[in-house]
Amino acid sequence: MDKVEQAYQEALKVLRGCASPLGLKASSLGSGYPQVWARDAPITALGALMTGDEELIQAVRVSLETLGAHQSVLGMIPLNVDTRTGEVTTENAGAIDANMWFVLGHFAYHQTTGDAAFLRAAWPRLQAALTWLAYQDMNGCGLLEAPEAADWADLYSTRYNTLYANALYVGTLEAAAQLSAALDSTSGEGQQLREQAADVRRKINLLLWLDRPWNGHEFGQQLEELRAMRLEWFFLYQNTATLTEKPFYLSWAGFREFGNTFDGFGNMLAILFGVAGPEQTSSILDYAHAAGTDDPAPLKAFFPPIYPGERDWREHFRSRNLNLPDQYHNGGIWPFLGGFYVLTLQQVGMRGRAEEALHSLALANEKGRTRPWEFNEWLHGRSGRPMGHPLQAWSAGMYVCAYQAVRLGKIPALPLSLHSTQLGGQIPSSKP
Repeated sequence: MDKVEQAYQEALKVLRGCASPLGLKASSLGSGYPQVWARDAPITALGALMTGDEELIQAVRVSLETLGAHQSVLGMIPLNVDTRTGEVTTENAGAIDANMWFVLGHFAYHQTTGDAAFLRAAWPRLQAALTWLAYQDMNGCGLLEAPEAADWADLYSTRYNTLYANALYVGTLEAAAQLSAALDSTSGEGQQLREQAADVRRKINLLLWLDRPWNGHEFGQQLEELRAMRLEWFFLYQNTATLTEKPFYLSWAGFREFGNTFDGFGNMLAILFGVAGPEQTSSILDYAHAAGTDDPAPLKAFFPPIYPGERDWREHFRSRNLNLPDQYHNGGIWPFLGGFYVLTLQQVGMRGRAEEALHSLALANEKGRTRPWEFNEWLHGRSGRPMGHPLQAWSAGMYVCAYQAVRLGKIPALPLSLHSTQLGGQIPSSKP
């Protein structure tokens, strides 16, 4: 059995070990995240639902029920629920993405099972989750605003209009539109959600993709559009003028400043949810490979690392020796992100690169601090050695998802919007 196949069998073992009476724990170890997390469980579900394993499918359903039962009166989904006590954890609780993964989790479950009764019962909670998200657009610009460390990168310095949250928002709105249609809604809600998703796509590209047209008149029109849409965005573009262009989306844009690092997760979601067009997709994936964000394993969370003395360095990065350069969010490798990277390569037609990355991901998941096939949380960005918690649900789940996509040609239950982004062989394989 080759490593890719062996990794798949080991991933199934991890997933089954994460199933609990309250849903999918983030880790099968009691000491390594024994909670049902609002982002981890739906991400894990992308692979778990593809297995056809009834126990895992039921664990996905229970995860959604557990999270929904703790929704706040304002519609907020909790960051996580402890499987030992049934209580909500409030540490690092600013999770703007919890509501979005909650909606996407329901989409994935419904796409897999077709359970209309479950969707109909959950729909009021999904509508409340969307309403809460609408209030996160605090200035009416159409994009979500978030404070620092308010999403999956909960110890990192992205902020305000972040790429990750808004690319994820596009997928969330598309998923909600399809779920509304599945309920035979005649309210026009589905069409409104699709139009909103298109608007968010357009504004992400206006604000976070820097590609100065050589034609001065064309660039002037772009600036005027930004000025008319939101004056602060026009002022921001004056500050980004020294960059001229970037091969990837900016990680965030705030009050007259912006993030200049490559956000691996955000850029993959931008491709998968159709924010990026073909040329942008080619540019992003070419950079990701050329810059080594997929080496020694896929995929680094943010690149390049932030160092002490730089504007976005925070002293709390030293806490627990965690977020130092090349570690954790600050340039560390996350195998679950590697799964999204493989999936993206496969979905845009770069199958040779996808197979290579899947093999690299299998080897990364084999590594362990105490045992082989540890499916560790994260690895050091340069050494590639595991440094996080072992037996992680989303590391295993996204490996299953990537494996099924590459080896079996299956598409995960995501609202993929890959219109015209099939690149075929435009970007060469890394092998000679």
